Amino acid sequence: MELNEKFNWLFSKMGIENLYPPQKEAINKIMEGKSIIVSMPTASGKTLIAYSAIIRALHLGMKALYVVPLRALAMEKYDELSELLGNEYKVILSMGDYDSTSSELKKADVVVAVYEKIDSVLRHDPDYLYSIGVMVVDEIHMLQDEGRGPTLEMVLTRMKFIKNGAQLVALSATIKNYKEIADWLGADYVYSDFRPVQLRIGIYHDGILEFQDGDIEFIKEDKNRIGNLVRRSLENGGQVLIFVNRRSYAESLSEKLREITKLYKDDFEIPGSIDEEKNIYDEKIIENISHGVCFHHAGLSNTQRKYVEKLFKDRKIKCLVATPTLAAGVNLPARTVIVRDITRYSQDGSVQIPAFEIKQMLGRAGRPKYDQFGEGIIVSKKGYINIESILDLEDITSRLGNFTALRIHILGVVSSGIVNDEEDLVKFFQNTFLYYRGYSDLESLIRDTLSFLEDEELVTTFRGLRATKFGKLVSDLYLDPITGILFKNSLSQPYADIYSLYVISSAGEMVPLISREEDITFPDHPGFKDMNADAYKTALMLNDWANEEEINEIINKYGIGPGDLHMRVEIADWLLYSYSRIAYLLNSPNSLQIELLWKRIKYGIRTELLELVSLTGIGRVRARILYNHGYRTIEDIASSDPEKIAKIPGIGEKTSRSIVKEAKMIKMRKKNI
Repeated sequence: MELNEKFNWLFSKMGIENLYPPQKEAINKIMEGKSIIVSMPTASGKTLIAYSAIIRALHLGMKALYVVPLRALAMEKYDELSELLGNEYKVILSMGDYDSTSSELKKADVVVAVYEKIDSVLRHDPDYLYSIGVMVVDEIHMLQDEGRGPTLEMVLTRMKFIKNGAQLVALSATIKNYKEIADWLGADYVYSDFRPVQLRIGIYHDGILEFQDGDIEFIKEDKNRIGNLVRRSLENGGQVLIFVNRRSYAESLSEKLREITKLYKDDFEIPGSIDEEKNIYDEKIIENISHGVCFHHAGLSNTQRKYVEKLFKDRKIKCLVATPTLAAGVNLPARTVIVRDITRYSQDGSVQIPAFEIKQMLGRAGRPKYDQFGEGIIVSKKGYINIESILDLEDITSRLGNFTALRIHILGVVSSGIVNDEEDLVKFFQNTFLYYRGYSDLESLIRDTLSFLEDEELVTTFRGLRATKFGKLVSDLYLDPITGILFKNSLSQPYADIYSLYVISSAGEMVPLISREEDITFPDHPGFKDMNADAYKTALMLNDWANEEEINEIINKYGIGPGDLHMRVEIADWLLYSYSRIAYLLNSPNSLQIELLWKRIKYGIRTELLELVSLTGIGRVRARILYNHGYRTIEDIASSDPEKIAKIPGIGEKTSRSIVKEAKMIKMRKKNI
């Protein structure tokens, strides 16, 4: 199939009949082999440009890499590309296992990965980039993000430094200094403010809705302030997406809007529960969706978030109240977007949300194929305010110029072996966006960072600049060097599960619970001399999880949501695995106990269930049920009647047949060994 035919096939499969002018311009540049920065509004067709670049690379016998900032976005792109490319090409999703190699990725035609995963792969194998024909970078404006910005900058800098000749296609919603970013990357650019669905932006204040185009509507405020705004859109068959700045506001406003949304709801099957391990949010979600409304925030479990998102996409939920994290994640457009809160709380008190984030929220307004226009409405509590002043974009800047980011990434560069001395290291960092923007203290900062890393025995300058075994492992595990040092120093203390959990909860990578001056009594253990109450509270929560405390008990006890718990468990999984690897490297007598604790935290179980959770489909709840019914080993399962296991509450026929079959295969393999 010729390339033009492949493009036509792609357009047809995506339901596209005609290209918009900026899409045509971008795809022409891609056909010429040019690297490009694409700056276009949300919902203007950037995905088609990215997929066209991937199709071209595959047609030329090359591989494609699609990197994104968020896991939810990675899964969405993976699903789309898998469906588009079918069985003809192998698509892989890569998000975890930061110390894994690139060998599995090299077997794929298309890899979808988060920024951190690709940065990690390039530390292990800098030559991986030579196997790539095109790298698509989604959300390149994330360069300005405090957390992920330095990592994205390092991925792009490695690409520049190695000069592998791969085509770069970087995508963003409208950014101010796109020419500067394109110049830094040696790329062409395509800029457009075109949207296939017209976006009308307005301010709602004092019962008045004023649009930028001069239109004015008088919409009386109700007891919820914006209830009549919501009603206005629902009456015309639209959906509403509301952004608020706190989870509690999302939940309470959703509940208050039920009286309005129930008048416009559709009939559909309401489930009895959503998560396998039912939690407090199941009932709240079910009650809300039965009224055609719901809330969405990071406190929900992954299953709950996906369920709510699907109902909104299917237009069963008429109004969704969300925190701003949704705006940067999955694609959930609505006829009307209402930004109720344009400020957020920070250490400095109440501050305005950056213009770029507000634009991202408003950009969700207008559903292609459904709406002729979208409405983005900013709510003002202080009378009329100028829209332009709220939406005035600032330049995207580098976030690499701080000691924390530099020590992580300098160790990563040294560890990858692409520099031989300090001069090479400086040359590498002269390819960064930080240096391009005129950062003057780069050399002295690199020198100071190297001195620190050498003092802590993470790098050595003996016979050239290189990482020590300890430094290489810390880099491969994708840890902050400070965390590696913390783990190393803590191994001299006597072992206790709670102390190991306290150590990992003290690491900068953990998001600790806030102790709020609670009366916390620390254990009688020499390692607790630092008395970090937040870390200890987090350790207690993780300890409850590993001891099979019910999820609702943990949620209520610590005042968190299931999503908060699972997020911290995921981080603890990574940190404990890393802790055990460092313990083994340094021949610590605690190695085996830390490894065992890691496995328990991974699944949220006591030691006796470790064998059972190795079976597909068996998590902490089902494993405990099986154990309590006398099925305590793989051998017990393999030698049992599936029909008998199926009668156990919570197991079922399908799971029973599956685990008995799998257990028999495991037993057979062990016998052959």
